[in-house]
Amino acid sequence: MARLIYVPVVHSTAEMGSAAPAYKAAFVARYGAAKWVERSAEFNAIWRAIAGAIKTEGFDFKHVKLYQDSLPVCGHEKELVRELAAQGSCNHQLLEGLVNEGATLVGTESPSLLLDEYKLLQSPERTEKQEAALLEARDRFIAGQIDATLTDDENGILFIGALHKVDKFLPQRIKVAYLAVRGQ
Repeated sequence: MARLIYVPVVHSTAEMGSAAPAYKAAFVARYGAAKWVERSAEFNAIWRAIAGAIKTEGFDFKHVKLYQDSLPVCGHEKELVRELAAQGSCNHQLLEGLVNEGATLVGTESPSLLLDEYKLLQSPERTEKQEAALLEARDRFIAGQIDATLTDDENGILFIGALHKVDKFLPQRIKVAYLAVRGQ
């Protein structure tokens, strides 16, 4: 039986790409610069706690596969993670560190579904029903990718946004455990 550690994540501005400066400016305008600094510190503490919880699992990382929300199956997964890590993404810095310890990074998402989501988010006519259907399609793809790449003698770690329900679509041969994170 394979085991998958499910890690719900919140995306940082480093992962927002060109939209990040506008998001930060809007946040600061609404809540103030001090609140931004406080939020950033809290966010970093969450990622330190996630990293610590993963370390306590005692994995032999040579038998661990890593799956990441919004990481397309493309053949350039390591480069994409490296770029986001260099831009300050704690999530991607953790991935890079786990790869350096021997874990295998796996392309997780359908590039075409990610493009569909980008287009939908740009559309002023988008509906909640469309968003939900696309999120489910992404979750089904991710579950299929995990099923196809995670063998019965391996552990996987899935870093996934909190709105996703990938666990709902995984086969029974994959035992899902939810990462227990204690505040720092």
